[in-house]
Amino acid sequence: MVEEVEQFRCFFRAAAGVDPYLWQIKAGLNGLPQLLPVPTGLGKTEGSVLAWAWRRFAQKNNEPLHLIYCLPMRSLVRQTKERLNTCFARLRSWDDSIDIPVYQLIGGDAEEGWASAPDRPWVLVGTQDMLLSRALNRGYGMSRFDWPLHFGVLNQDCHWIVDEVQLMGPGLWTTAQLDWMRHKRFPGLKPCRTTWMSATMGLQFLQTADRKRDGYDKVEPFEPEVENDSNEELRRRRSAWRPVQEFQPEKGKVIEQIALAATLSHTLGTLTLIVCNTVETAQKIFEIIGTNGTPRILLTSRFRAGDRREAEEKLQTFESRRCATQTGRIEGGDPGLICVSTQVIEAGLDISAHRLWTEHCPWPSLIQRLGRLNRDGKDNDARAIVWRILPEIARKHDGEDWVGPYRKAELDCASSLLKRFVPISEEKAAADALGELQLCVPQQVRDALAISPEPCPRAIDVHGLFSTEADLYGGFTDVSRFVRNPDPDADVIVFWRAWSGEQPPRGDALEGPHFDSQREACPVPAHKLREFLKAARARPWLWNDRAGRWNSIPLEELRPGMVVMLNGNAGGYESNIGWSGKASDRLSDLQPPGSGRALDDDRRADSGYWSMLGSHLSDARTEAERLCNALGLDDTDPKLGKFGQAVVAAASFHDLGKAHPDWQRAVPSRGPLEHEPIAKFPKVLRVETSSSDAERVRSALSSKLPNAYPLSDEVLEDKKSVRLQWALDQAVNGKALENIRRMSGVRWAAHKAFRPGLRHEAASALAMWQQRRVANEAPYSVLAIYLCAAHHGKVRTVLRTISSEGRDVFGIGPSPEAFQFDGRDWPMDRSIAVDGADGRWTDEGFILVGPGWTGLIADLLGPWRGDADATWTGAVPNDEPRALGPFALSWLEALVRVADWRASDNPSHLIRPSDCAL
Repeated sequence: MVEEVEQFRCFFRAAAGVDPYLWQIKAGLNGLPQLLPVPTGLGKTEGSVLAWAWRRFAQKNNEPLHLIYCLPMRSLVRQTKERLNTCFARLRSWDDSIDIPVYQLIGGDAEEGWASAPDRPWVLVGTQDMLLSRALNRGYGMSRFDWPLHFGVLNQDCHWIVDEVQLMGPGLWTTAQLDWMRHKRFPGLKPCRTTWMSATMGLQFLQTADRKRDGYDKVEPFEPEVENDSNEELRRRRSAWRPVQEFQPEKGKVIEQIALAATLSHTLGTLTLIVCNTVETAQKIFEIIGTNGTPRILLTSRFRAGDRREAEEKLQTFESRRCATQTGRIEGGDPGLICVSTQVIEAGLDISAHRLWTEHCPWPSLIQRLGRLNRDGKDNDARAIVWRILPEIARKHDGEDWVGPYRKAELDCASSLLKRFVPISEEKAAADALGELQLCVPQQVRDALAISPEPCPRAIDVHGLFSTEADLYGGFTDVSRFVRNPDPDADVIVFWRAWSGEQPPRGDALEGPHFDSQREACPVPAHKLREFLKAARARPWLWNDRAGRWNSIPLEELRPGMVVMLNGNAGGYESNIGWSGKASDRLSDLQPPGSGRALDDDRRADSGYWSMLGSHLSDARTEAERLCNALGLDDTDPKLGKFGQAVVAAASFHDLGKAHPDWQRAVPSRGPLEHEPIAKFPKVLRVETSSSDAERVRSALSSKLPNAYPLSDEVLEDKKSVRLQWALDQAVNGKALENIRRMSGVRWAAHKAFRPGLRHEAASALAMWQQRRVANEAPYSVLAIYLCAAHHGKVRTVLRTISSEGRDVFGIGPSPEAFQFDGRDWPMDRSIAVDGADGRWTDEGFILVGPGWTGLIADLLGPWRGDADATWTGAVPNDEPRALGPFALSWLEALVRVADWRASDNPSHLIRPSDCAL
């Protein structure tokens, strides 16, 4: 035991640069508990993450391969990511076999490399909005075609760490229900665990009816034992003073009084933090304090991602300089920094202020805000000031009174506790003061920390969310009630583009760049956006992935998680303060609209090279085998091996349908592979010009595109216009494309999306189904057929028509009945597309010919209740994988998709346009 403790100390010291606390050692040696009640500022982030990393990679314990760190606010997730990146970089220097990338997932800044690495370790740090919406198969700010990928990966082989639970609202109850489903109702193929962390924690969220029934409402206690820890750093932090006083502004001009008082109390070389309950209050204070010349930043969730990043980096830079001092103050006449913020600083933000001005808030929130005052214990002259804007204007919601974003009852409870706490905080260090308050009024403290019941998903809800088809009204299930409280953070993602006229351009005229979530996205509350658009008489535009165009939507249909485009003329945004809701605030750095993803496009087909279909299928099979071997889905485990066999079979046939003659005819460039079925081809640049200017433009562009491979011209119907075409290794970037459009004689230039008019994966599934029915022995399972169909996320729970005639299956018409590939015919059995059972009546009764795709999905998914046989249709034989549940089935979908991606990224045989151009 002593040796193991020392090994962990060495591991932790190598990663964090300091010795671990006792509670961190305990978590590392014994494993992360379900509940981790560690006070704020005592290393929860590094302690929890490194405990997982130690057990997974140093001890080789059966820990999940991935770690998900869930924060309740759009706080500085980036800071947490950078801290963990620093830890893992040190670990790599200490032991180069430990390589753990860290990704972030926040509104407007979503890194997705983690989703393509289900077989590799990673840490994902994100907000509850982004993480929980994805864990419910309704990912905010992303294409519905990618929902199943994230849904599967986040619910398998992951350890969820849920931080600051008291701030999560309905999201907390959702994490508890998802944890129960992963263990009991829809158990996965790989373990998925949850740890809830908070300095202020009630246990009500673990006592849902489902958890109680299955005995999941009680957990083993974890004592952090911080009082007995002799670590000097911990003792200094535990002894930090944070005296609190109340400040009541005089009537009239309350905001001005707060701004002035906070500015006058600011001390050189320190951080003054002003925390407001609403964005509007924070913006007003920020604008007022701008007149005194002290450096300032505004930190709210209502900025475009790029603008918000600048403010975050400024705060991080100042905090790094302050941390390097012995006193917590930067000397030499440094002016310091004033940060005006909203609740985004309450979690995930490691800063230490000298003055904290905070608006009155619920008790758990106040404790979190106090945790950002003298956080490191270096500045015992620090002080907190709490103000209250009176009169408080309450509004009704769900039968309760709310003031701003909080329940009035919670504010009243906090007010009573604050009056008792103020004199105690002047006499004792913060930790001791909170302990004495607990002894004085234990019931009041328990009531203040109690977690209010909130809506939470049941098994039937999550089971129904497996389908990603639009409902009868053309929309999708709104999961916001399970993700966050209705006010203020039920956000729509907004971005602005410039165009003339009432409607955005369509078709080839959509020549702008694709939506850039890491630069353009701005979260706006849905109700605020509705109010603004109504007053401005402007319309929101939503991408229609079926029609391939931007459609305006009624204001009442705006839902959290949507990504909508606004015309720049509508206004509503100012770079310094973010979303303003003022029509006069207009951006000037706007691009024209571009296209989004469409049902009938095949974006990954134009990969920058020519590759034969047979070669790509072979590569995909190889990648699937590697993936399954790495995950233990192989013959070493007979139970899991059958799932690996389905993944490998699906990868082997996934693009078979590309051999369909209609798909091959749509290929824009066959290059040197004239007589071979093609799976991948280069990017194609099309430049339209007049016939008389064609040669001059061709000559000018050929010198600008030295590695391009010239393709045949396309003569337009008027015979006077020509589209010149080149095959490219890579698409021309936005700036270069704009320069081409400005060239003399050029009318239009763009990379056109490849849209063959049919879903090749549907053709693959129809051909596989036919082969299975006629073969003497089934060459693959029904599961493999489904996984093949679903590998783009577009053909899943329904096989339907996409033409006006209604005689097709995802664009695959009745003719031809078969296609040719690899020296043989591949007939397609369309009977499986019939909704329900397909068969015929005879004298002996009804003979079942085909079970129908609906029955196949029902058998693979299983019922939402526990009895797998209760709704079995017989579409899937009893000896094959079935009743997998939504988590496992979507995870297997993800594995096939990842195998396809890796095969495309690392082809064994390819020809690039640059090779042919030499």
